[in-house]
Amino acid sequence: MPKFLDTLVANVAYAFIAVGVIWLVIAVLADSSLILWPVVACIAGGIMLREWPGGRLTWSWAVATVVMGFLLSAYQVYAWLSFLGGTFSTLAVVSIIGFALFAAVHGFLFYAATSKPTTAKAASE
Repeated sequence: MPKFLDTLVANVAYAFIAVGVIWLVIAVLADSSLILWPVVACIAGGIMLREWPGGRLTWSWAVATVVMGFLLSAYQVYAWLSFLGGTFSTLAVVSIIGFALFAAVHGFLFYAATSKPTTAKAASE
């Protein structure tokens, strides 16, 4: 496994909280209280992964949160596609690239949330 993914798996709780903060920035910029759901879900998932990493509810919450974030990001890409040929094409390109990258981040979070962290002894064998 690449070193980046090892680091992500080892610090997945903090990654969830960081993604929650990014969703909070998006909610503030969009001035939408509906986007606060992924904020709460990601931050709660990060806390649960930190405090109860082996729990059933924690695993279910983390996977559901990542899937929700991925679907919201993918929907934003889809919604901005209709603006590509018009006046807002520059904003559309920036939004499409940003949300596509954010969907990829959720893919990495899915991998990290469903993987067990490797120890140094297990990695050397």
